Amino acid sequence: MLPRPDHDPALTDLLEKVYHARGWDFRNYKRTSLMRRVSKRLNALSVGSMGEYSRFLEADPSEYNRLFSSVTIKVSEFFREPEVFHFLCKLLKSDYRDTAVKAWCCGCAFGEEAYSLAITLTECLGAEAIKNTKVFATDIDPEAVEQARRARYREESLWNADASVRGSHFFPVNGGVYKVKYGIRNLVKFGALDIVRNPPIAKVQILFCRNLFIYFNKTLQEDVFEKLDYSLRPGGLLVLGKAEVVPQRFSSRYPRIDKRISVYRKAE
Repeated sequence: MLPRPDHDPALTDLLEKVYHARGWDFRNYKRTSLMRRVSKRLNALSVGSMGEYSRFLEADPSEYNRLFSSVTIKVSEFFREPEVFHFLCKLLKSDYRDTAVKAWCCGCAFGEEAYSLAITLTECLGAEAIKNTKVFATDIDPEAVEQARRARYREESLWNADASVRGSHFFPVNGGVYKVKYGIRNLVKFGALDIVRNPPIAKVQILFCRNLFIYFNKTLQEDVFEKLDYSLRPGGLLVLGKAEVVPQRFSSRYPRIDKRISVYRKAE
């Protein structure tokens, strides 16, 4: 009988090896998810065990990057869960209309969410407020961040964006590819940041951190949320993924604004 992922010493040894060799700390990620993703690399290489895979990493260090990409796999699209952005727009118009906003998209993947947030801010804030508004967008994967800076996307990633949004904020290039217009690109500042190991961006009023906690165990969720709590100003808005909730230790300070949508307001 195979050991459960959370009790598999071979997986533990591999995660320690990755941490000490590259500094990527996946040791408190959920083990079932990690096992699935590591197993894909073993299958791709026809490697029969974790120990054999560990030796493969020593023989071919470039495999570390392929493992990293597998573990940090990204799924995103523009305006994912459109109801979140519609709801956010209402809040912006009522509470922030004439206020310059500092926002942070933590775990921005290839940039779709960060640009979606920038478009929402542009369309829902006043003209003077948007002049000094900025979206900071970070991800653990430098290659994903670099791709986000290029702002080029396949048409299928835009299916949630209506014709007016496409016309206002994108322009088509060859081969069914769209590019984000400079007005939106100039609002977003991308950078590589590992929220597990690095300090957060401070004093933000809107913080997106969606579908990141689902990969962390309970201890890491609380440790990371403590950083998010430090980052977000009192009265600021926190947006989590549909399947995520604020850790119990912080729940009294983060009431949910609408029980249908994972948007929370930090207590003043």
